[in-house]
Amino acid sequence: MYKILLVLFFILAVTSPFLYRFVRLGKFSWFVNNEKLNFDQNYKRAEKFRFFQIVLGFFSLVFHGSLSWGWYNITLYTVIAFGIGFLVEIIGSKTGLLFGGKYQFKTSTFFGPIFVGIPLLIPLSWAGLIYMSLNYCMYVTGFDFFNEPILLFISSSLLLTALDVVLDPIAVDEGRWKWENPGSFYNVPIYNFFGWFFTTFIVLLCFKLLLLKPLIEYNLNSFFKYSPSILFALLPAIASRPCFERGLKKVGLFGLLLTLLMFLFSILRYYNHYA
Repeated sequence: MYKILLVLFFILAVTSPFLYRFVRLGKFSWFVNNEKLNFDQNYKRAEKFRFFQIVLGFFSLVFHGSLSWGWYNITLYTVIAFGIGFLVEIIGSKTGLLFGGKYQFKTSTFFGPIFVGIPLLIPLSWAGLIYMSLNYCMYVTGFDFFNEPILLFISSSLLLTALDVVLDPIAVDEGRWKWENPGSFYNVPIYNFFGWFFTTFIVLLCFKLLLLKPLIEYNLNSFFKYSPSILFALLPAIASRPCFERGLKKVGLFGLLLTLLMFLFSILRYYNHYA
């Protein structure tokens, strides 16, 4: 069964940067002029595809968690991560706290259910991204979830915040959401990144405090066990392409560098631990 899931992870990793663009443009294209990316029928179809792609990826992560943590633990994590992710988006968008000021989602750019102005795809993404970041940091740092949780949670929060440095400028440039008072970093408030760190850390801390059963350590193949790390390491590079298309060159370069560093640390960890 885990071999099927491993294949699914690689399909997601390979198709993520290509199939969405194919649906959006009606042809394969590695790089397009930003002016060609219009809000037309192809865009709507592409957003539907993105929605189902993210949902499929999320449930594959849940299934992965069931094999590595057990169903009780991954269910608890999912409820906590989704719930806190949804709560912080309400607080952030309605009060201006947490993410550097009030902001508003342009719901017409999202496919899927919307509740109180929050696309439910957003808290779903919180849960998936935090899981992948934790998975990567557990592999690279070697920190134990129970004996060294704070160090593990800090490293996971920092890494996901670094990824957001790439993701948020794209989303703002695409008009998916905007702040009432745009910030200095490509219209993103600097304080937004503290909000990302805080949210990730709180999700992991609450999960640890509410965990009634120990994480199950099944005898899984190491490559499968840390397969979410591969997809996570690819995300900054995948996101760098639209950065370059939209003239966000420094952000795009940072995304490529982040992916390079993550793979470098993964390789070093592999040789130090397994070689």
